[in-house]
Formats: sequence, structure tokens, C-alpha cells
Amino acid sequence: MALGISFGFSELDQPLSFALAFLYLASLLLIGILTVRKNQSGRDYFLAGGRLGLFPLVLTTMASIMSGFVFVGGPGLFYQIGLSSFWIVISSSFTGAMMCWVLARPLIELTKEHGCLTLPDVILARYNCRCSAGLAAIGILLGVIGYLATQLQALGVICSSLLGTNPTVALLIAIGVVAFYSVAGGMVASVYTDVVQGVIMVWAATLVFYFAISSSQGMENLSMSFLKSDPASLSPWGTVGVFGALSWFFVFSIGSLGQPHVVNKFMMIRNHRVLKFFPLALAVSMLLCSLIWLGSGLAVKGLVLANLIPKLSDPDRAITVFLQLTAPKWLASLTYVGIVAAIMSTTDTFVNVGASVLSRDIPRLAGQPVKRAVLWGRVSAGMLFVLALFFAYHTDSLVAYLGIFAFGSFAALLTPSLAIGLNWQSAGPWAARSSMLVGIGCTVLLETMNRTGYYSLQISPAALSLNLSLLTFLICGALANRHFPGSRLLAVSSPD
Repeated sequence: MALGISFGFSELDQPLSFALAFLYLASLLLIGILTVRKNQSGRDYFLAGGRLGLFPLVLTTMASIMSGFVFVGGPGLFYQIGLSSFWIVISSSFTGAMMCWVLARPLIELTKEHGCLTLPDVILARYNCRCSAGLAAIGILLGVIGYLATQLQALGVICSSLLGTNPTVALLIAIGVVAFYSVAGGMVASVYTDVVQGVIMVWAATLVFYFAISSSQGMENLSMSFLKSDPASLSPWGTVGVFGALSWFFVFSIGSLGQPHVVNKFMMIRNHRVLKFFPLALAVSMLLCSLIWLGSGLAVKGLVLANLIPKLSDPDRAITVFLQLTAPKWLASLTYVGIVAAIMSTTDTFVNVGASVLSRDIPRLAGQPVKRAVLWGRVSAGMLFVLALFFAYHTDSLVAYLGIFAFGSFAALLTPSLAIGLNWQSAGPWAARSSMLVGIGCTVLLETMNRTGYYSLQISPAALSLNLSLLTFLICGALANRHFPGSRLLAVSSPD
């Protein structure tokens, strides 16, 4: 494994951790079995039948967002750069309202009235442009494979602690479970399991924060340690500076409108009334989960500054160091299950999003009729696990930075075409395809420059790529809509 996260057994109550892991994995298998028969069509398999209510909508959205990026990468990033890392999650207080305001109504109307089952369907219906829909499909597929690889890495290492076996065996067990319910149950199983996983994640994060603060004898003592030894860590801009911090805030607020694993949840709801209390409920659940980022990051950094533990060679070990040195064993066991839940909840959603692209969108855009959508969706989901496993052994980076890159890639690819395009009817297909090409091209180029030491700007590569993509869409939309009208909606027939 290339992730570089080390988890030990001494911080766990092994009988309790094994029992919790067994009950958790068994419940997911049961959900997969019970939901197999609920998939009678492509709409059932890819959109959970379009029947989501408020409670499952909130928990499945929150669980899809709060992956190992928050539970593992967040504490590590806080340890490394301080309070400025929290600019990434501050936007969670209003992104739900922004998504409802900007995306919900047009997405629901396209889904209900024009037979859209996937985001490339939405792009095709809105812009009447197979090129734009194809770019969206290919970009989503590549992003899904990369993101799945990092999730599977962490999943194997964490499950090895819970099950008391080596990471390879643990990874095969964990993948077997998530692959079974994802492949067999589709998005229906993903939603139901996300409800279970979301509840576990909220409880684990809240309890970790409480014990982190109480074990450090309160926020006042923690703050004094920071102000004495490392005051920059508690400044609003930390060690990344004002432009770096605000660029993260920009990416994770505006860029949330282009995340396929989040946006497609609005295509699954029963009706508009479900959204009345969605922003508040989502904000509360996400902020509670974000407490694990703040609490464990503060506690471990405080222990290092007080010279009670040595400096961490790997920042991603911050959460495990906290669990090993500070948390009760029962809390450590519960938190490990919460981390597994966070990773699995994102993994299953991405698998279903990627499977829809691979089995349905790409063949349809190539002019091939799609038959037996559920069967081919399951085959495609299995193929994605194999591809992700291959890439999982060739990835090595800090979890948080991998999460920022993945989030930024999707944001630069889809945000302009969805957030602006669905509300600006005169913007044509040239605006969509140009912004997608610029967005994904700049993301790859700037991230490569950043990793090789040739990027020296304070603004993050993800933020610059998103800005360039937005600017391209606005310019092309203003200049080209007279010659390439894009306001017509194309009915997307669904043979499923």
C-alpha cells in the first residue's frame, strides 16, 4: 500500500472492534441482499427510483461528501498547516442552501420531464451537444477511478486494524462487502447504507471532538500552547496565507455545485417539498462530522507543541495517534468503524456514478442502444473496482491533498455548465465544451507543475483552474450563443 498511514492494534479493544466491524459489515451485506429485487430498471439502479425523502437525502448527501478526506485527511492537514485548513469545511454551512437555490429546480425538471438518469444526460438535454456530454462522461469516469483508488487504499489499512489481519486480506474483505452491495443493489443499496454510515459518522465525530477537548483540558489550555509555541497555526490564514486559504474556500463552496456524487442526489428526490429543510439539516450534519477534523487535529498538535509526543513523520497519522494516546479504547474502536463508514459511503456512490457513465452514457453517446441496463451497470461497477485497485497500488500522497485535487477536478469540469448553464438559457454548447476542456486541462497542467515545483502562485491550482473554467464559460456563452443556440432542451429517451 502506498498511502503511508500506519494503524496499530494497541489503541483498540480487539473483541469490541471485531464485533463492531462484523455487525457493520453484516448489516451492509443484508442491505445489499434486500435491495437486489428493488432494481427493476435503470431508473431504480442509477437513481434509487427517484423516491428519496428528506432524512435519507440528507444522510446520503452528507455521507458521500464526508469521506476519508475529512476523517483521515482533515486532522492530518490541520496538524500540518493549522486552522487555515478549516476554510475547506466552513463552506458546509451554506452549500446545501446554494445547491437548492442554483441547481435543484432545473435538475428536478430535467430528470422528471426529459428522462435524464445521469449528469451526462442532463448536459445532453440542456445543450443538445453530444460532444459536451461526452467530455462530461469521460471526465467523470477518470475522476471516479482516481478517487476510488485513494479510498480503497485507506479502506484496506483501516480494516486491518479492525479485523486484526494484514492490509491486503482486510482490503479484499472490505472490497468484497462494498462491491457486493454496490454491484447488486445499485444506488438503492447505496442510499440505504449511507443512512447507516451517516449516523455512525456523526456519532463518532462528535464523541472524538468531546474527548479531544476534554483530554487536552479545554480549549483555553490548547490555545495557550499554540500561542506560546506556534501562533501561526491558530491564525485565520495559518501557514498557507490569505490567498491560499481563501482559494480553498472558493473551491469548496462554488465547486460543490459541480460534484457528480453530490449533484446527482437532487435527481433522486420525490418532489420539491423535500428540499424545504434540506439546507439546515445538511449544514448541521456536516458541521458535526467536521468536528473530528478540528478536535483531533488540535489535540495532536497540542501534544507535539507541549513536547509530550515526538513530531509526526506522516501527518495522516494524526487521527490514529490521537486514538492511540488519548481516546478510550471503545471510542477508538467506534471511530475506526466511523472512518470505514466514511470511506465506504463515498466509495459506493462513486462506483454507481462511474458505472452509469461506463455502461450507459458512453455507449449511448457513441450511438449504441443500451439494453439490460441493470445487468451492464453491475458489470461496469465490478470493472471499476478492478481498475481502482490497480491504481491504488500506484498512488502516494497526503490524503487531504488528494481530496483537494479530486474535488477541484470535478469542480473545474462541471460547475460552469451546471451552476451557470442551467440558469442562463442563452449560453450555448460552445460555452459548455470550451469550459470543460479548459477546466480539466488546466487542472492537470497546474497540478503537475505544483507537484514538480514549477508552480509558485499563492492561489491553489484547483482554484485557478475553476476560475479559468468559469471565465471561459462566461466569455464563450456571451460571444457564441447567437451562432450556436443552446437553449433548446433535448428529450433524452430512456429505454430502461
